[in-house]
Amino acid sequence: MIFTTIPFLVFLAVALPLYWAFRSDKWRHPMLFAANFVFYGWWDWRFMGLLLLVVAVCYAGALLISRPAGKASTNALYAGCGVLLVLLGYFKYAGFFASNVKALIEGFGGTATWTTLNIILPVGISFYVFQGISYLVSVYRGTVQPERSFIKLGVYLGFFPHLVAGPIIHAATFLPQLQEKRRFDAGVFLEGWRKFAIGFLYKSVFADNLAGPVDEIFKNPAAHAPLSIFGGTLGFYGQIYFDFAGYSLMAIGVANMFGYFLPDNFNHPYRAASVVDFWRRWHISLSTWLRDYLYIPLGGSRGSAGMVCRNLFITMFLGGLWHGANWNFLLWGGIHGVALCVNHAWNANPKSKELAGRPAIWIFGLLLTQAVVFLCWIPFRAQTFHDTGLILGKLAEIPLMVWETTQPFPWLLALVPLFADTWLVGSPGLTKKWAIPSNALFYLAVAVGLLAGLLFMHIGYAPFIYFQF
Repeated sequence: MIFTTIPFLVFLAVALPLYWAFRSDKWRHPMLFAANFVFYGWWDWRFMGLLLLVVAVCYAGALLISRPAGKASTNALYAGCGVLLVLLGYFKYAGFFASNVKALIEGFGGTATWTTLNIILPVGISFYVFQGISYLVSVYRGTVQPERSFIKLGVYLGFFPHLVAGPIIHAATFLPQLQEKRRFDAGVFLEGWRKFAIGFLYKSVFADNLAGPVDEIFKNPAAHAPLSIFGGTLGFYGQIYFDFAGYSLMAIGVANMFGYFLPDNFNHPYRAASVVDFWRRWHISLSTWLRDYLYIPLGGSRGSAGMVCRNLFITMFLGGLWHGANWNFLLWGGIHGVALCVNHAWNANPKSKELAGRPAIWIFGLLLTQAVVFLCWIPFRAQTFHDTGLILGKLAEIPLMVWETTQPFPWLLALVPLFADTWLVGSPGLTKKWAIPSNALFYLAVAVGLLAGLLFMHIGYAPFIYFQF
């Protein structure tokens, strides 16, 4: 289900009162467990079994891991994570690697007789598999106890608000909430609606209305003038943020309505004045997962500068692979890995501490960081390596030619919401200064925002970008 569609709103209208009608969590947890599978099965009922299998593997694996420490516990961890990675690898990467091996063999004059695999990618599989891996590792490390209730573990791993696009939740953050009785809190419930309304506005008005012009330009970049290419790239720079941040806000808001709390997933990343800071603000749950379960185990920031750079590059390269079986995603991750290496090298330079805090240096860092992010979105969005090179080449022509366009582009829609979110909403001083003193007026403003979203929302089916991951 898509959060901005009628089926989901009907689903939520049924699930919320039913959940709070139960006086005990003894019944609420099974109800949420069932709701998770109804939500996931709405897309394709056949993959309900896959989600159930992931829950079963994590349940059994955690119980085996929690036995007396030793080789058996380690083997159980490897086995559980191995099964999850095999599932992820088959559905997400088998076709990609098979087609590339075939192309390599044929490129050297050989013959590959197999046909390209056509495997349906289960929506959100990367999110719930990574969450399952983090749960098993957390049990192995002793930071959480294995969940003895299959139902509660299913609620955690399949919690429908964040099931298909995150945030990726650590077990230590969510499982303790299942041990405490949920009590209806009007303030928390209304806060959930506030976040849902803002996320709805971000997705249905800003992201979805940018999607059409962006898709048209990236579909055939060769047919468009450089300025139109710039507009399409700028549009995607805004679209992917409002799309994913909008989803995350709606997911967190729906969780609040059920009395649960999920961590923030975005913190105005286009304010970042360094690539390191960008990854502290963008898709926070994934960057935290990569840090805790990949970067630190590789060695983290310990060791020589070369070792740190290696760890950063491997982490971001695999982060690119996580996004999809596509060479462009690997390029995107690799560029970010190199940028992080350069950023860390600069931070290690004593000169950087002398210059820190100077406005000119901060502005330069902001412009350079956002230029890197902006350009990196090109391989992320482009369909092929060839298109990526073509788009970069056309952008390089902009200073050399007359500014003509081949595709009408909504420049105000691309620029005004980004400016407002980044420099007005994202400014702690301004938001505090302009805070609405009355709760009634505040939620009236939220209702007006939601109404505006309904009035100006894009008409048509526009899935969330991160559903494909």
